[in-house]
Order: sequence, then structure tokens, then C-alpha cells
Amino acid sequence: MDDTQEFNPKDLPSYPKHTDFKDLSTKAVEKRIDLTPEAYVEDLDKFHPFASRPGWNDDAKARKVNVAINQYRIKVAKLPTIFQYNLDVSPNPDANVVFRKCWENPTLQAHMKQFKTPEGKSGDWLYDGGKILWSRNDIGNQAVKKQIDLRENEDGSRGKPQPLFITITKTKQLNLEAINAYLAGKMGWDNAVLETITFLDQVFRAGPTRVFGFIANKRTLIHPQSSESMPLNALTEAIKGIYSAIRLNSSNITGGQGLGVNVDVANNTYFIGQNMAQLARHLVINLCPNVGPHKPDEFFQFVKPVQDKNGKWGMSAGLKALRRLTNLRFRVTHRGKKDKNGNLIPSPIYRVKGVVFEPKYGQEGASAKKVTFQRKEFNEATQEITTSEMSIYDFYELHYKKRLRLWQLPLIETNKAGYFPMELCEVERFCPYPFKLDGDMTTKMLRFAVQAPKERKMQIEKMVAQLQWGNDRFLKQFGIQMDSTMPKVEARVIPNPGISFGNKIVNPGVSGRWDLRGLKFIEPNPQPLKSWGICVTQDCCDQPTVAAFYKNWSNIYKGHGGRIQNDPIIFRAQGSQYTEVVQNAWHTVGKKFNANPQIIFFILKDKSAWYYERLKRSSDCRYAMPTQMLNLQQVRKGQAQYCSNVCLKVNAKLGGCTAVAVKTQAGQPLKPNSVAPHFDNTPTMFIGADVSHGTAGHLSPSVAAMTVSMDKAATKYAAGAQTNGWRVEIIQPYNMMQMLQPMIKQWRQRNGTFPKRVFYMRDGVSEGQYAHVMQHEFPAMKKAFEAAMTSEKAAAPLFTIIIATKRHHIRFFPDSNAADKNGNALPGTLVEREVTHPFQYDFYLCSHVAIKGTARPVHYTVLHDEVKLPPAKLQEMIYHQCYQYVRSTTPVSLHPAVYYAHLVSNRARPHEMGLFTDRVPEDVKHGILRAALGNYAKLRKARKARQKDSQTSQSDERDKICPKLMPLGREAKPGAKEAFEAGMWFV
Repeated sequence: MDDTQEFNPKDLPSYPKHTDFKDLSTKAVEKRIDLTPEAYVEDLDKFHPFASRPGWNDDAKARKVNVAINQYRIKVAKLPTIFQYNLDVSPNPDANVVFRKCWENPTLQAHMKQFKTPEGKSGDWLYDGGKILWSRNDIGNQAVKKQIDLRENEDGSRGKPQPLFITITKTKQLNLEAINAYLAGKMGWDNAVLETITFLDQVFRAGPTRVFGFIANKRTLIHPQSSESMPLNALTEAIKGIYSAIRLNSSNITGGQGLGVNVDVANNTYFIGQNMAQLARHLVINLCPNVGPHKPDEFFQFVKPVQDKNGKWGMSAGLKALRRLTNLRFRVTHRGKKDKNGNLIPSPIYRVKGVVFEPKYGQEGASAKKVTFQRKEFNEATQEITTSEMSIYDFYELHYKKRLRLWQLPLIETNKAGYFPMELCEVERFCPYPFKLDGDMTTKMLRFAVQAPKERKMQIEKMVAQLQWGNDRFLKQFGIQMDSTMPKVEARVIPNPGISFGNKIVNPGVSGRWDLRGLKFIEPNPQPLKSWGICVTQDCCDQPTVAAFYKNWSNIYKGHGGRIQNDPIIFRAQGSQYTEVVQNAWHTVGKKFNANPQIIFFILKDKSAWYYERLKRSSDCRYAMPTQMLNLQQVRKGQAQYCSNVCLKVNAKLGGCTAVAVKTQAGQPLKPNSVAPHFDNTPTMFIGADVSHGTAGHLSPSVAAMTVSMDKAATKYAAGAQTNGWRVEIIQPYNMMQMLQPMIKQWRQRNGTFPKRVFYMRDGVSEGQYAHVMQHEFPAMKKAFEAAMTSEKAAAPLFTIIIATKRHHIRFFPDSNAADKNGNALPGTLVEREVTHPFQYDFYLCSHVAIKGTARPVHYTVLHDEVKLPPAKLQEMIYHQCYQYVRSTTPVSLHPAVYYAHLVSNRARPHEMGLFTDRVPEDVKHGILRAALGNYAKLRKARKARQKDSQTSQSDERDKICPKLMPLGREAKPGAKEAFEAGMWFV
């Protein structure tokens, strides 16, 4: 079967206009501070999209409790007179590192010491690493001008001096009034607010980095000696750093300044500092399974270029693995300079641009003996400059008296300093490892990172003590006082719902879990199982074991109310290819029962993602046939809990419903309206949306997914997914229309009316993209509704747009009367004060029970609110619906619409064109990619022909080819696709 499909050029992504920052300094600040969404809006006078807080949760039934939160108050921030300066260098450098060297130049530093504060004292200077300075020192109205030479402190510098001209100019005077006015809602966001926050961020970083010995990496502070670490393998290590970020908050309402510092444990992965050649060897061993035991001196054999069938030299798997060295910081060991006092100046820090590879070097590759350069030398006898070709190997032996031992390894290339042999490079510690961790690394990382609430709180308090706010001379100098006690805030515990099953209503209370034993689905599968089967793949299981499992599972399924008319046919998979396995299984079941297969169970011998996804791909895209994958080990055990979990999924895929959350109490008799939604009977639709991105370094495109609730209780969901460009977070308008419009029509058919209210739940969007959601996704969504409702001229629904995110560092540490047995906040714990926005509509909700570690609440932000539910009702609705997630017997942390969208975006990955998937095993990759590359080449050729005819710009970002996902049910028989999409195929 062909793994590709043609695409329409009209379907190419229409990328939204990039919302740039209002000030260049914001680009750097955004990496360290959680700026408010308004900071990213270009023109607030024309566009102010974000809803204001309508009030607070006033539900008398929501119990008030106290919760400690890891955002520390700034007690006093009465900033004295603070001047902001601009640092200019001429000729203008092309890198910030030159600006930093200029500022740190001894001549300039000595000159700047003459300036004093208004009180006549010598104040500190703060520097942002670029062009901005702050100080209480006043240089007056005249600019400081100075000429320096960056090499003046080096001993024996060669060549003519290269002077740089420095100009330092006073640009403005900072004060806190802009922030106070913004927090009070008296003025909008502008550069005055941003500049003051930027300054505060620099003040809080100055003490730890300049006095207390911390290393700053964006928002994380790491102490080289005291930070806890653990090796994950010979290549990487996990390090506990201190997450520290200044935040605006609503504490100004309860007596604070409206400013706080969020402090948390930051568990990150870094390369282990070591010799570059040694690290490269560990990297190849880790990424290339075929690299067996070998001596270090033999490592070069695995990174040699390889020859294809046409005789051309290309990169081997080992050489490709070395591309992960890009951007690593390193120093060289073969040379160093001394200052005027004879002290050794450390080697500069370089960055890896890449590993050198050129086909012209042949089988040996770009080794030190193969790569040559033109060396110029002055001949004193003839007074002439001679040029000779010299290899890198010979140069190091002649100039540095270094005979390279590992000369066969490819060279490291930098942006400006040329080539370096690996063995002379020492990788700096604390270089982030930005790649996906493998299974073993992930297991170790989780073991290192997971902490119970009590342990995490103690760790945070220890980290706050390490920051030494009380001894920080910079905070004192600029009039800032911190409260080092973790603040306690008022929270509420929203009452949990009842869970209405077919035979009783269960009250889980604050335990956050319930048992399925003795409970019947509120709606079992509408069509009884008649045509279905169990397929044993790879001969992994015998017939008696499968029969025993089926008997056990069917009894449990029937006990939950599931309907089975015929026993399944049990058979072994036939065919060597995945497509053949599914095709033969589909024909076997269809022939046995003379009907379309309703569902097929596949028993898999292991948890291979590749095998699982290929079976899903063929079943989904060819036949629109629901499948249920079973793990061999679990089939052999046949435990009741596993069987019940499978029952939950199967019932949902076949169109059934497990249970409904209702506002009722346990013990009440089952009422006819037990399936009614607890919010009210107004026709209401929930839409969930998420975009997943391919693994860094792979060609896999972004996939946008949308889910839509299909019943009045919002328990059943339909779903759609489509590629969305490469690393594009905002759902493209054509995707919104293609996915959403059919589901709106389907909703109308099922419910007999169009929705009156729509809640759009969006996942995975940062504050910088909130405006994009309102400017691009929301209008596209309204157009989809208009197009679907045009024929009946129905009134447009009311829309409420909510962002749900877990990418934050706010944690709850409740008092004992508001905590579960692990010390986490009880399900339903709501915080809407102190750590929230001062006037925009947001809140934190912990709706689940964490099995391990410290629970992470979800941050909900209401961007746009036409429905205008009271806050208590909106928060209760979101919390109660977390009990309706079909795969679980506990409430989940995210609203199900968002959770399902996340599932869909990942379940749709197998529907990708084979070329782009990053899940291909090494043993089958060659065949898969060879076929896909051929088809991809045809697509590119056709696209280029169209571009030539239409004279389209090759540089236009929209010209990137992003093949669509394979459609569902291409070979499905009538009715199969509709039945497939009616069930929750993605769970």
C-alpha cells in the first residue's frame, strides 16, 4: 500500500503573522520571566482581547482551606532613583559576547568607578549582557566616551591594536509607579512596565550569580558545588537547579506589592563535562545500537563516511549522531594566554557549529590529516610572505608541539575560530541536553525528580535559604525586601460530583477514585458484538491462554452491561508485513460472520511502539476498523482490573458511555434525569484543541487535533486531526474549517439542534500566543460555525475561550486538613488569589489525585467570555467534567476535551507519511524511507513545476510541503467509516 497521498496546493499552511515583541529587550526577558499576555500584543489600543475577572468563587458549599504556595512575596519595593543607560560600541559588534567584553574591560571599569549615587556613594552597575545598564550612579547629562582595546590586558598580543569606541548614554529614570498603575488596572501594558520588570529580574539575578557563585541558565540557577546531581549514563547527568522567576500577581489585593518570586525545584538534563572525543564516543554508543564493544582508539571506525550504491560518500549513522554536538560549549587545552601579571587567562569558550563532513575527503572523512589550509608565513631573509598548504595535523605538531593521537576523528567546526581536533576540546559542564530521553534515562530521571509534597517543600525552602535574599547587597542597594516565608493563601475545595452509572450513583468523596466492581455502564455498546475477533501476532500466545482470557474478559464486560451476541473468532496473524496482518485479519473476521468487523483485538508480544502504530495505521486508514491492542503479559495474567480497563476502552470505541458526573449525593435513588449535565440543559458543545510537535531534530510535522463533545452530558467525543506545518502552534484556518465543520453538522444530527453555547478548551499555548488564538483560531472557528449553520439560518452560539496549561511552576502545599494521605491537595482545590493575574480571568485547579510526587495544578485562563457563567459555576463545571474521562476510574488533571485532543494528536502520528515519522526502527528504516523518499521526490518535483508556472517565491514560508495525514477508511465498506468516527477510536 502506498504510504503517501497527493495534496492540494491550496491546503498549504497560511502562517499567521508573527507577533513581535514591543521592545528588543523583551526577547531576552521572556526567557526568564512569565510576562502577561498583553506584553505580546502589538497594538493594545486596537486589540484588547482578554477577559477581565468577573468576580470570585462565592459558593458556600466550597470549603475554605489554607494552602502554602511557592511564590514568595516582595514585601517592599520602594525603588530609589535608578538610571537606565545604553551601551554603544563602534564599530558595531555582531555578537553580545563582544559587548560583554567591552563592558568588562579594565580600562572602562576603572573609568566608571568615578561616578557616584545621589548620596555620594559608589553604587553597583547592573548589566544585561547586551546594551542596557542600570545603576544608582549618575553620569550626568553628558555621555561617557572611551576608547579601549580588548587585548590590552593580554601578555604578548600580536598584531596591531584594534580600538573600539564606547559610548554610554543615560536614557531614562525608572520607578515603580508604572507597575503599580498597571496592577491597579489604571493603565495598560507598555514599555515602562516592561523596563521596570526587566530591571527587577536583573537585580534578583545579580546576587546569586555575582556574589554567591551560581550559574544562570535562563530561569534556572545552578550552584557548581552544592547542586544535587545524578548521572543518567556516560553521556548525561540530571541536576537539581533552582527555578527562580519574578512574577506580577494579585497579592496587591490582599496587602502585598503585586510582585512575587516563584521558586521551585528545576530538574534538567545536561551533557556531562568531559573531553569532546570521549563524549562523542559515548554519544554514538548510546544512539547507534549496532556499535558493539570497542577500544577508544577504534572509535573512528564507526564515524567514517559510507558509500552508497552509486559510489557517493555520505554520512554514516555514527557521523549523523555526532550532529547532536551542535551548540555545545567547550574550551581548548592546547593553548592559553597570560595577563600582565603572569596569570593564565582561561581559553575562550567556543560553540560547536557542527562536525565537519565533505564527500571530497572520501572514506577517511574530514580527519586532521585530510583537511588542509593555506598557511601564510613571513620569511625574514627574503622579506616575503610565503604560502604553503598544510594539514591540521601538521600544523598542531609544528606550531603547538602536539602530536594528535585521535587524528582519524572528524574535526569540530566553530563559527569564527575555524577547526579543532576533538581530543583538544573539553566540553563545559552544564550544557543542556535538549533531546528526548530514552527509556532507561527517563526511568532514572523520574526516580531523581519525583518528590513527595513534604520533601519538595523542604527542598524549596532550602533553595530560598541558598539565595540569601537577606544578605543580598543588590536587593538592599535598590530598596527591595523579601518575605522568605512561603505564603499561605485562601483556597476552596469544590464539592465533588456523584458518578451516575447504569445501576447506581457512586460518591467518590475526596478520595478521587472509585471501583468498577458491580457497576454497569450507563450506556453499553448500542450494537451487540456480532462480528469480531482476537488476532495473535508473532505467534506469541497459545490458544488455551487466549480462550481463558476471553472467557474472563467477556464475563466482566457483560457484568458491566456490555452486549455480546457472538463469541469472537480466535486466529493467528498471517503475513510478514503489517498491512498484510491487518488485511488478512479483516478478511478472516468478515468472512466468518459475513459482516464488517466491528472490532478486532490484537495480542502483542511486547510494547513496541512501531508494531502497535503500524497495525493502528492500517486499521484506521484502510478499513476504519476499531482495534484494541492487548499486552501479552497482561493476557497471561488475566487480572480483573486490566480486563475492566479494556472494557472501558472497548465500550467507548463501540459508541457506549461509561458514566456521567451529576450533582447528587450517594444513596439517592437513580432518577430519570441522572444523565442530564450538571451545569444545565442548554445545548452546550465542548471543543478541545491541541497541537503536538515532532521530536527535535526529526522531519515529523506538527499535528493539530480537535475533539468535540457529541451528547448533552459531554461524555462522548468525536475527533479530527491534520498536519499543521512544521513546529506551528496555531491551528491553521483551513485545518479549523476542515476538521470542525463536519463535526458541527454531526452534532446537529445527533442532538436535533445546533449548540447555543460553545466552550473552546485550548491546550499547550504560552502567554505569547494568547493573542494568536484570539486573532486567528477564534475567527476561523466562528467561520466554521457560520458555514455549518448557513442552511438553517440558526443563530450563532455564545463562545467562551479557555486556555489550559500545566507548563508552570506553581505548586500547592496544603494544611493537613486539606491534604490527601500523600500530602497533596485534595481533588477540587481551587486557588484564584495571590498567584493569579491582578485583573485578568484565571485560576489554578487541582482536580486529580497524584499517585507519586507533588501534584501539578492546571492553570486555566479565560481569554474571552460570552457565555458569562458565574466563576463558581464555571469552575465547578470544569472540575466535575474531569470525572467523565472514559479511560479512568479517577478524575483527571485536565478537562477531558483537552485530554482527548492530546490523545488524538499522538494517536494520529501513525497516519503520517512514512518519510516524516520519527518512530521507525533501524531494522526496517531503510525500506520504509526508500519508498517514502521516492514519493516525496515526486511531490517536490510537481510543486516546483507549479512554482515555476506561477513564479511563486521559493523563499515564501508557505511553500514548505507538508503532506496531509492519510484519510480514515480509504477502503472501508459503506457505513464502516461513519460507525468508526461515531465511536471514540482514539482512546
